Amino acid sequence: MNIKTASPVLIDTRQMKFLLPLKQLQADHRQQLASHAHVFELAAGERLSASEETGWFVYLLQGRLKFVDNEPPLLLKHSDERALHPLFAEGPPHTHVIAGSRCVLARVDKQMFHSLVQRELLTGEEVENVEMSEVEGALFNDIMQAYNSASLQLPSLPEIALKVKNALSRTDTSAVDVARIVAADPVMATRLIAVANGPLNRGIEPVTSIQQAVVRLGTQVCKNLVMSLAMSQLFKSQSSQLNQRMQQLYDRSVDVAAIAFALSRLSGKLNPDHVLLAGLLHDIGVVSILAHIEKTGLLVESEAELDAIVARLKGFVGAMVVRHWELPDDFLNVVENYDDWQRSSGQQVDVSDLITAAAIYSRLKRHEVKGLPKIEQVPALAKIFPAKHDTQFIHEVLESAHDEGVSIMQLLRM
Repeated sequence: MNIKTASPVLIDTRQMKFLLPLKQLQADHRQQLASHAHVFELAAGERLSASEETGWFVYLLQGRLKFVDNEPPLLLKHSDERALHPLFAEGPPHTHVIAGSRCVLARVDKQMFHSLVQRELLTGEEVENVEMSEVEGALFNDIMQAYNSASLQLPSLPEIALKVKNALSRTDTSAVDVARIVAADPVMATRLIAVANGPLNRGIEPVTSIQQAVVRLGTQVCKNLVMSLAMSQLFKSQSSQLNQRMQQLYDRSVDVAAIAFALSRLSGKLNPDHVLLAGLLHDIGVVSILAHIEKTGLLVESEAELDAIVARLKGFVGAMVVRHWELPDDFLNVVENYDDWQRSSGQQVDVSDLITAAAIYSRLKRHEVKGLPKIEQVPALAKIFPAKHDTQFIHEVLESAHDEGVSIMQLLRM
């Protein structure tokens, strides 16, 4: 193997936002990782072997490579989606590639990446002090290994939600553009028109077209609503046992989202549509865990054991999904902290406060009181309604949100 002298040019951190698994890291950690990575070149005909790159994630940035150990040989171009993954992450140790043209590649330190992942997603104190069952430990290790090798299959945003999200990431996207995207999905278009004509947004004249609906609601509200309305597609499984659990999870997520939406409107805190989406996604880590169990065929002997696994892992797996989808940072707080009843984040109400309050009330509705704190002792509830927050007052406020919550739940299940 002949590799030209490594270039002093570092990998562009903007590129790292799209590379797996690097994109999962926080921006400052990607920057730190980039400062220790380097770019190098291969001339046409030169080889690169997996056995010599075991300490690195290697990415193709420019050019064409041929995986000669595949049958038939696989040709990889830097513009292919596969190039967003490390070259050798999924291949056997003997895998090697040959440059089909001048190639520019990057090496990223695996050990450093793993260290940053541990720092972000795990707290060593918790892992050391709490014993895991054999099955729980096996799944924990399996998920972490799959994540670190970029082979963990995190759920993808539903297609219509992804299209709207990508369109609105551009500054020149108009309401007409959004309407055209949504119009291609008749079911979604019908549901958005129903929202625009609903009691929360109803105008003097009824909305009769998707373009009118987008104009009335606004493009950012439409983005949050499209994502929220499309979420039900993710809560599915081929396994009858896991599918039942997925359905229960979706029903509870809808309930929390509806209550959080109503609390946001009643209190005037934050954007209700943003809060609605956060409520639907607060347990998205559980979806990924159940999907991984189905994929790997891991045998979980009891519901209690599955509950223990989910409770331990859902926060950091949920954080993976939030980063994978490039959602706002406040959603990270939600998936990691919503069930920390005593969490206090200062005087300003944040999204996690509203989801915490909604999760508590949702459990009270189902008479699941075990482990719940006294309502008047929950910092999040005290912040949402600071003037008065005794038990009776909170119950009155949440009861007044009932009708609003029911309408939202009906909408999400249309």
